Amino acid sequence: MCPVNSHNEWDKLEEVIVGNGFPTEFPIDDNTFKFIFHDNLYDKGDIDKYGRWILDKKYSEEQNEDLNKFSDFLKSRNITVKRPKLPMNVNEIKTNCWSSCNYPALNVRDLTMIVGNEIIEIPILARWRQFENDYLRHLFLEYFKHGAKWTCAPRPLAVDESIDFSRINKCKDFTENFILKNNYLGCGVEMAFDAANCMRLGDKILFNAPTVHEQLGAMWLQQQLGSSYEIWVTNFFDNHIDSVFLPIKPGLAVITLPIIDKLPKPLQSWDFIQVPAIIDPQKALDYTPLASEKIFCNLLNLSKEEVVCQPEYYNILSPKLKPYGVDVIPFRLRHSRLFGGGHHCLTLDIRRNSKLESYF
Repeated sequence: MCPVNSHNEWDKLEEVIVGNGFPTEFPIDDNTFKFIFHDNLYDKGDIDKYGRWILDKKYSEEQNEDLNKFSDFLKSRNITVKRPKLPMNVNEIKTNCWSSCNYPALNVRDLTMIVGNEIIEIPILARWRQFENDYLRHLFLEYFKHGAKWTCAPRPLAVDESIDFSRINKCKDFTENFILKNNYLGCGVEMAFDAANCMRLGDKILFNAPTVHEQLGAMWLQQQLGSSYEIWVTNFFDNHIDSVFLPIKPGLAVITLPIIDKLPKPLQSWDFIQVPAIIDPQKALDYTPLASEKIFCNLLNLSKEEVVCQPEYYNILSPKLKPYGVDVIPFRLRHSRLFGGGHHCLTLDIRRNSKLESYF
């Protein structure tokens, strides 16, 4: 039996990769970093920092503790857990076009997508993450040897002119802070997307495409998957979809923004539970978070009957999901906002007890 098999976000989870490696530095002088995190960095003035953003070591240590405990929790539910390899050092990484620093395979949902028995490494714009999947290579190779398909999307050049600034042109002062450089290899705005901007709904995949990068990515993904799947392209959020639209089971989803009228028509007939973005319980943060409060509602489905969330959402979600036969399990991850990842972001479901179905 092929070890890779996952068609949706809700069938019974059997094997998962949990992120590993705990960054201590971020490349603030990287234009792709500024572009991706402009929403949370610009308003706080931190976008003008240059060089590297050095974190207090305690945050990485606490993140390590939390994810080891989370891995043990998943194992206690008879779920096979695999982990990426760890970076030995923070090193400079370079291509013909740019340099940045390496980053561990922590938010493993972002760079890889599982569709059926296929591992798809997606084209990401973030320079500092270009070689992140190297830490997963040993796992992907074993899955391939045992029958999984393995596809890598074209890698973007990720030069300055690759960036589509249309969604942040409203921040004129922000864009003027960029020191943009032309590169002789540049070919205009490139295809790039994060897998966390896609939600697998059987033979339909909801794809949030706020920029030209994602729109080109949706075209590529449709061509790659062929007629067995339909990519539903929408645009309702500037960043990852998996803290805004969270499918629980066929016919039911949790949302954190009023987005129903922006969803494809067949999806609008589902039941929706809208919940607020909770204010960070750490009221006086001594760091600038990369993610908004919506990250606290970044759910991981263990099955159609169980979801895992941050404790802050337990009292909100439990009474709302109970009538649908869904239990909510609280599990604390202390630094989701700092490292930009909740329970869904930090995991990549490799195998669910599922088959390809149509729910519409």
